[in-house]
Amino acid sequence: MQDKPNTVLRDAQQIAGSPENHIDDPNLFTTAWAAMKAARGQGFDPQRLRPQHLIDRPEPSPEPIDQTLIRVGETVRCYAEKQGYRVQRRHAA
Repeated sequence: MQDKPNTVLRDAQQIAGSPENHIDDPNLFTTAWAAMKAARGQGFDPQRLRPQHLIDRPEPSPEPIDQTLIRVGETVRCYAEKQGYRVQRRHAA
């Protein structure tokens, strides 16, 4: 029976170490965090685990991905030119 606490702690570490995989159930993350604290002999107040500590779903991109790629590409080309590199610019006809 000594393996069961190790399994619980290992599972808790896995959950707390990758909260993005458990985004749909924040209570699972909170429980895992509490188990890890208890294993260290530390107290845990779930009220102190504020929303900013939890991983939220990423917001949708504010612009279409095509526009983002064009903007980033232009930024990189400008930086390369400032560094003295010759840059070919492709303009749509």
